[in-house]
Amino acid sequence: MKYPDYETIKVFWDWGCYDDKIMRDYVEWGYITPAEYEEITGQSYDKSTISVDLGTANTL
Repeated sequence: MKYPDYETIKVFWDWGCYDDKIMRDYVEWGYITPAEYEEITGQSYDKSTISVDLGTANTL
């Protein structure tokens, strides 16, 4: 049995201890499935929620 398991991961997600990156890592490491990721986070596993800040042009 792997630790953390599904229930533990869900609890830590609900408490706000985990972000999307670690949740995706848990899928890659085989701790949860993509379907379980979606159940826990309410987000599609296929679409990344990571965004890149390209900054703004300095107009001064």
